[in-house]
Amino acid sequence: CHPVTGTCSCPPGWTGHRCQRACDLGRWGPDCAHACNCSNGDGSCSAESGQCQCLAGYTGTHCE
Repeated sequence: CHPVTGTCSCPPGWTGHRCQRACDLGRWGPDCAHACNCSNGDGSCSAESGQCQCLAGYTGTHCE
């Protein structure tokens, strides 16, 4: 956490004042700052890497 502001820099997959909350579905990266770019049924991706997690019946980099 920043020594003056107290703001924490959360690792990939986590957010919140103390980085205690996992990213919501469809978000990823440090402090959940990025939106997933997946075309699968629920648009989900890895909260840490942003890699699409394809549902059954979907394939490809963006589950297209």
